[in-house]
Amino acid sequence: MIIIEIKESNYQDFLNLDIVAFSFAYGGAMGEGGAIYIVDREGQIYYTNYCYGKDCIDISHIKDIIPVYKDMQFGIFGSRSNDEGWDSVYLGFGNHLVFAHEYKEELEKKVEEAHYDFYGQLFQDWPGFILGFLGKEECDLTMNDIWKMVDLDR
Repeated sequence: MIIIEIKESNYQDFLNLDIVAFSFAYGGAMGEGGAIYIVDREGQIYYTNYCYGKDCIDISHIKDIIPVYKDMQFGIFGSRSNDEGWDSVYLGFGNHLVFAHEYKEELEKKVEEAHYDFYGQLFQDWPGFILGFLGKEECDLTMNDIWKMVDLDR
């Protein structure tokens, strides 16, 4: 699997993604601060960062790539969308997961089956869960796997 990086210099090439889920990290979040990971309906994963790195995307352009972003309210302990087609889960330590409402029941079932003590444990597993909902073989993909694929040598 190839992770496609979206930068300030190329973000206009990604204005029509059919997004089903994305994670959003505050600049000081655990993991990679400022990172956004996007999964589209075809199972392609995209990466961008609005805080760190060469050619990082301007935060004002996130809404151009992820239209629902303009309807989001991110807080210290959670997030929510004003768009009924989207749901969100706080992943802990400044990280949020936003996903299409059509996957809410499936995601809740996966979390229940995983016997997490709290939703934050979903942080590592969410990409594989979403890819599994899309019928992709990479249904065991974790954030650790993705970080190994993304060139973070900034």
